[in-house]
Amino acid sequence: MIAFLQELPDLLKSSSKRLKCLLFSIDVPGPMFKQVLHLSGKPSLLVGFVSRRPLSEMKKGFPNNLILAGFNGMEIDGPDFFWKFPKLPTIRYQLDELFKLLTMEAGPDWTRQNVHLLGAEMTIDLKGENQLKINRLRQLVQNNIAGSLLRATISDNMICVFPQDHWNRQMLIKKIVDLLPVENGLLPTIFYFGADRRDEPAFQETNLHGYSVLLRENIGRKTAARYYLRNNRELQKVLILFGNK
Repeated sequence: MIAFLQELPDLLKSSSKRLKCLLFSIDVPGPMFKQVLHLSGKPSLLVGFVSRRPLSEMKKGFPNNLILAGFNGMEIDGPDFFWKFPKLPTIRYQLDELFKLLTMEAGPDWTRQNVHLLGAEMTIDLKGENQLKINRLRQLVQNNIAGSLLRATISDNMICVFPQDHWNRQMLIKKIVDLLPVENGLLPTIFYFGADRRDEPAFQETNLHGYSVLLRENIGRKTAARYYLRNNRELQKVLILFGNK
């Protein structure tokens, strides 16, 4: 990996005629959040956020000139475009129905504590439960998702439910590139900033269209990101450089 900060001035020069799209993978806004928002008004620069949360939650308090990618990119809202994975409404409905069944079976208090529905995924924590209850919940999930758009992985302590159709953040980047306008006859340049393992497919695809940046260098895993930032201070300097262009 290469230190992003020292390379950025040359990268900005090489992409000066292109539309630049900065995508940040976050679920909770960090200390640089307001500074990132200020970039959204710059010409030939689009700023966006990627999250597992629903798009409806992301849009609360955000200005309209941002790109917001909810459900890991299964739903994308931009300044001049909107796209939704065609089966997403059905997927969400089936997850909601499963949540209701779990509530009826295990009770609302247990469900609130142990069932987590985030975006287009559900996790059911079985840790500490007796085997009879575990078997009953496993069977309920398997019966409910049979013939649906959902599938599940089942372990001793956890059930994970997610869509049958494969979707990841690599597909998000491909879709973003398709949706963004072409300026000066040139495709946009993507800058993708992330730290989550879910960002690895996005890093791989971003490398074909721009610059993938890992936050931070000492994250301690193999990564497809080509660049890294060490800390929030370096990120702040990056944002200043983009703001001055």
